[in-house]
Amino acid sequence: MIEYIKDHADRFKVSRSLIITYPRTITIPNGYYPNIAEHENLKLEIKNNISKDTSYATNVKGGMTKWTFFINRPHFSKFLEYVRCHHFVSNPEIFEDFYKKAQIKAAWGNELRKGDSVDVHSHGNFHLILYLTKGSPLILPELNLKITPSPGDYYIFPPEVQHYVEPNPYEDYRYNLICNFDLLPTWEWGK
Repeated sequence: MIEYIKDHADRFKVSRSLIITYPRTITIPNGYYPNIAEHENLKLEIKNNISKDTSYATNVKGGMTKWTFFINRPHFSKFLEYVRCHHFVSNPEIFEDFYKKAQIKAAWGNELRKGDSVDVHSHGNFHLILYLTKGSPLILPELNLKITPSPGDYYIFPPEVQHYVEPNPYEDYRYNLICNFDLLPTWEWGK
């Protein structure tokens, strides 16, 4: 669990980044997406679009939508715009001119039932996670960090950060939305 000193009401007004040096320094922009209705909409889209082809066939030992399911979908686009607006000033290297210099590679949803897990893995690109429910923590072994999600929390990890989720011990399903994106070289911006 990452705890911040300011009370919960401030989560609606502030963008944050967690900077960790262990054994390398990384920045993890993070925040809270306050639109509860959108949490439910995204969760429903995941529930109703679990793919037999991707479920239990990847590092995710649980249900998944197709890899590109959320790309260009209105609820995901609304969330992405919220993140961009809230981190534009604090993380301009990522979010300034985001739509010009970023390329969304994949955007999918996970459904972890009791006993489901996610194997240790990393991504070669930025990795954005939005938690739609409570559930098993995200473990980042290299950073010696455990993140216990609450609905609406999101985190943006740089490339090559290993992470995993232990088997879900709860009867309640754990839902989250994940997006991988690359920052393009300047000569490819806007193509």
